[in-house]
Amino acid sequence: MIDMTYLTNEVLMLAAVVTAYVGILKAYGVPSKHNHLFCLAIAAIFVLVPDKIQQTLLTVSLVGLTASGAYHYAKGQTDKEEREDDADSK
Repeated sequence: MIDMTYLTNEVLMLAAVVTAYVGILKAYGVPSKHNHLFCLAIAAIFVLVPDKIQQTLLTVSLVGLTASGAYHYAKGQTDKEEREDDADSK
């Protein structure tokens, strides 16, 4: 019997990863009318590959996307502080 809790958690994690990758494509200017196609293609890559490869892809994706988000957040905070310092010095 299939453990539905595990399946649900895996589907939710994959959905978040697919969403993040489509967000990256949007940032590079890919027209939004293609989002559904890219979602299906990226999801198919994760679902159709063997389990060992899928786990490796998920690990790489989660580490890379998390690091990218953390960098973007930290960069935004640094830029905000620099703008505030510039405003204070005027």
